[in-house]
Amino acid sequence: MTDTRTTQHEIALGIDLGGTNLRSAAVSASGEIVYETHRPTFATEGVDSVIDRIALAIREAADRSGAGPNVPVGVAAPGPLDPRAGIVHFAPNLPGWRNVQLRDRLQELTGRTVLLGNDANAAALGEYVFGIGKGCKNMIYVGLGTGVGGGVISEGRLIDGARGMGGELGHVSVDLSGPRCTCGSRGCIEAFCSAWSITREAELVVSSGRGGAILAAAVNGKVGPRAVSAAAATGDPAALAMLDRAGTALGTGLANFINIFNPEIIVLGGGVAEIGELLLDPVRRAIASFAMPVMAEGVRLVPSSLGLKTGIYGSAALVFHENHP
Repeated sequence: MTDTRTTQHEIALGIDLGGTNLRSAAVSASGEIVYETHRPTFATEGVDSVIDRIALAIREAADRSGAGPNVPVGVAAPGPLDPRAGIVHFAPNLPGWRNVQLRDRLQELTGRTVLLGNDANAAALGEYVFGIGKGCKNMIYVGLGTGVGGGVISEGRLIDGARGMGGELGHVSVDLSGPRCTCGSRGCIEAFCSAWSITREAELVVSSGRGGAILAAAVNGKVGPRAVSAAAATGDPAALAMLDRAGTALGTGLANFINIFNPEIIVLGGGVAEIGELLLDPVRRAIASFAMPVMAEGVRLVPSSLGLKTGIYGSAALVFHENHP
């Protein structure tokens, strides 16, 4: 369990590292984005090239914002990683990233203190420090994007386990005979309500001949969460059944989290969450069915207030609420 105590810095430099885009920013303690830019990650160019680009982005953000040499950098990165040791063990969307000592290499290149955090845990911190979770000591964040990530704040602390890898909420199984997940397990929340899993099911429905409305709503023939949502909004039975299945799985997982962590709020972020009530209605029904009533009372299910800025705010939050003992 990591103490998320506030530091004395007035500004933080932040890096949001993704497989496609590399975002950098300077964020004040009050939440003002002083400087922000993004560039392609060019992940296929290899580990060294990406790290050099991150260092360049840090230097540019510092120069443009006037951040002094003692201003630390928060780096929100994907994949299983150890924030204590500063190592990214594996990043699925970054080819060749195996046991990369990202923190130490960036510190050598920039001369700055670097704090490394899992992107989903960082997003939870971002909502806690700057977003809708501000002032709330017990909250859960779940990001429904390409995959499903999350983070838990309990009594003002980020729960991330012995080596900083805790909080993999998307890989909690809610159906032992459910679909195979990319992590190798079965029935994970991610295998039901991530963008890739909804797309996978939509493709199966379309190929079976039952997905005419979904295919009609597709953009350039590509089916996915938006097409499913649009078809469901017209009352299409196949699309509604898909979202009911996804929402029930998600709600079952959230009910488990409620029973374990007793949160005040659950924050839902990511593109899939934008589907709205067609997904959230079965979520609420599942919570009512599986969460202990006395635990579920008063828990608010709320959308992320940071939206597309969650990664940037999350990386800055690693500095303002240090992710290290």
